[in-house]
Amino acid sequence: MSDPGPQEIAADRGASDRGSALLFWAQIVGNAGLFVGLLLVTRALGPSGRGTVAFITVTALVTAWIARLGVTEATVVFAAQRPEARPVLLSNSLAFSTAAGLAGAAVVCGTLWWAPALRPAGVGTAELAILAICIIAACLADAGYRFLLGCSRFRAHALVTAITSWIYPVLVVILWAVLGLTVALAALVWASTQGLRALLLFSLAARREGGFGRPSRRVLRESISFGVRAWVGTLADSLGFRIDQILIALIASEAALGFYVVAVNLSEMLLYFPGAVSTALLPLAARSDAGSRLGQTLRAFRSASVVTLASLLASAVLVPPLIPVVFGGAFDASITPFLLMLPGLIGFTAMIVFSNALVASSLPSLSSVAPTICFVVGLALDLALIPFFGASGAAAAASGAYLAGGLSALLIYRSRFGFRLTQLVVPQPGDFETLRALAPSPFLRASFARRGTS
Repeated sequence: MSDPGPQEIAADRGASDRGSALLFWAQIVGNAGLFVGLLLVTRALGPSGRGTVAFITVTALVTAWIARLGVTEATVVFAAQRPEARPVLLSNSLAFSTAAGLAGAAVVCGTLWWAPALRPAGVGTAELAILAICIIAACLADAGYRFLLGCSRFRAHALVTAITSWIYPVLVVILWAVLGLTVALAALVWASTQGLRALLLFSLAARREGGFGRPSRRVLRESISFGVRAWVGTLADSLGFRIDQILIALIASEAALGFYVVAVNLSEMLLYFPGAVSTALLPLAARSDAGSRLGQTLRAFRSASVVTLASLLASAVLVPPLIPVVFGGAFDASITPFLLMLPGLIGFTAMIVFSNALVASSLPSLSSVAPTICFVVGLALDLALIPFFGASGAAAAASGAYLAGGLSALLIYRSRFGFRLTQLVVPQPGDFETLRALAPSPFLRASFARRGTS
């Protein structure tokens, strides 16, 4: 690969900034819709009902993450590096994700049906059937999302995310008004939203990338061989991000899970920007040479960490008084878990940026180390703290796990691509370009432009 010139570097920076901005605003608009829907579900069902819905959706997501075997992770990198193979990759992704979803649904739902003691009391036969639908829909939605990400189709993904996320609260309102909201209906609406998202994502992908090709076993084997090494890390990351909710339901109670889920939903809002930056970084860095990739990664971390730290401090002051006002007085118990989760967000930012950079550098095995450390630390702390402190124990465990994972990812990346530690914190020209791309008004964009060039 030849070294990029100034124009190519500038173009990559511009693409990364625009991609980050589109993904960020898609998350803002989309998650605003999800938040409204979850708020309605929380108000309608209370802590226990909200906890049961969370158990169903989280179990579906975790099963989907396990079943994919890294194929979707490999699809991101291969679609970025091999534009000519995209139709084949699209077909492989659709076929494999469908089969993986069906297999995962059969194993998980069959196990929970045969062993009722493994599931919360609120999950019956109807809820298990809906859980199966949720698993299949989650597998397909993830596959469509990652294919478009590898093709750098940020705009298409942003549009689908925004539209489908707002369909969710609309359906919740209609069902609540017409039939009365139940746990089963709330979970079915979530599954329907995921299914619609998958349909739109695959339709747009086929339309913009030359349609569906003939599935290839050779490419699938290559995808599994590459992806399974990255899958260990992304699976550990995903499990660490959600397994605590399943443990609370099993060790503590569905009500405790309801309190914890509210804290998690609120803290996740602070991760939109680092998530968007690291996601946009992956396909662009995969196409870059080593020198440009290092600069892109450090710039992404500096931008993401500044925004995360600022939003963390502001949220610590502003959010706690609003929780009982928005969710109801019964959710006062969500305030302490929310505050305990905040320190870990800086660790999460470091882990997601540097782990994605390792994947883009064709080092999928190394990219798995930090998320695995995060998962192991989090699981140990969960088992130690949840029995005594419930939701607050899970929140403290999550913070400790993310800090451990973030530090590990930083040290691993630095061991392979040496850089001075001051480069993590000292602003550089161009750091504000991503923030400028996010600014909604010409005045703010001009302000960030002046800062970025000073």
